Parts: sequence; C-alpha cells; structure tokens
Amino acid sequence: MTARSSQRQYEAVVFDLDRTLVEHVQDAAALFEAACADVGIEPFCRPETLELAADVVREGAAELDAESYERRVFATAAAATGSDVPASDLVRAYNDVLDNHAVALRPGAEAAVEAATDLATAVVTNGPEDTHAKKLRAVDLTDRFDAVVYGSDVPRVKPASDPFELALARLDVDPGSVLKVGDSLSKDVDGANELGIDTAWVPFGDGRRGANDPEPTYTLSSLADLPEILSS
Repeated sequence: MTARSSQRQYEAVVFDLDRTLVEHVQDAAALFEAACADVGIEPFCRPETLELAADVVREGAAELDAESYERRVFATAAAATGSDVPASDLVRAYNDVLDNHAVALRPGAEAAVEAATDLATAVVTNGPEDTHAKKLRAVDLTDRFDAVVYGSDVPRVKPASDPFELALARLDVDPGSVLKVGDSLSKDVDGANELGIDTAWVPFGDGRRGANDPEPTYTLSSLADLPEILSS
C-alpha cells in the first residue's frame, strides 16, 4: 500500500462495485461472441478492444447516463475497427447473455466491507439497478450497506458528481469525512477528488497509474489493505 498524506478520520466509506468488490466469472470473449450472434453480426474486435474503448468513453462520460455509456463503448470499439454496428441492439443483446449472478468477490472484499461495519457505508455503481442488484445478491452483500446508488438513479454517471452527491445525501455525511474505494482512476478517483473526497485506488488486473492520471490518496495492492487505513 502507498499513500499520500491524509489526517482524516473517516465517518463513511463508499465502494464501487464492478471490478472493486466483485468481478465477473464468465468468459468475456464468449459473451461478446454470443451478443454479436444475437444481433446477426460477426465479432468485430477482441474483448481487450472493448476495455480500451471503455477507458476512452470514461474520459468523457461526465454527461452520459448509464444506457448511453454502454452504447458509446460499443460504438467506440466499432469505430476503432472500421465497423458499423447497431450499438443499441448490441447493448441489449450483451446484457441478455451476461449472467449478473455469475460474479465472485474480489480478494479482500469481505475483510474490507467488514472493516467498515461501524461506519456509514454505500455502494456507488454506474450500472442500472435491474442488473447490479443481482450482483449484490449473488455475493450476499445486499444488506451490508446503508445506501446503494445505481446508474439508473441519477441523470449522469461517474465521474460526474451526481452519484457521489446522492450517496453523500443518503448517508448524511460531508465529503471531507468520506473515503471512496474503487478500481477506476477516471471514474472513482477523479470523480471523488473533484468533491474533496479521499480515495483508495485498488487496481484491477495490471492497471497502472500514468503521469497524467488523477492521484488517489491511497493505492492498495488488495482490498485487504483497507482495514489498516480505517483503523489508523
């Protein structure tokens, strides 16, 4: 774990969901192929290209709602490969084949949630309630938080301020007393930093921070590092 100086005593912890607390266990390539087949097109890229497209979209996602965000990811990946695809239909097909019960806790997630038990807690996710509530149920986290803010609850998703502000209101806490935990520098860290919220970045996979990326208060090698921060 690495950290820049912070003297705050936290009253609340706000967690991201996908790739922070949980990760999908379905094969990404198989999912994409099945979605493409459902709309009658050939797979036009590898899952890695979709990940890169998602990174690009996140950089300019401050004005997007949850559905528009997903559609923009597929359209961006298609444009990068010179393909013309029905992005809206592909989003619906992908969500149909994606099993939102097929998720598992990331290493250290249970310890991280348990460490925050005596604090106010929330989940803030860009995903819509009809899909992401299933993930919370699948890993028995439904009743572990004081509030959950879904992408479908707000006009604009992270990194816009809307979901963070709604979480603060529901928890009745000030930004300076909150720690945001997430895997995305552009969505979780940048969005929270803009409101004066401390951040704990938990990279997913081989994620690395570039010179121009926002700086988190803490960089964790695992969610298992979070109890040390909350107990200090």
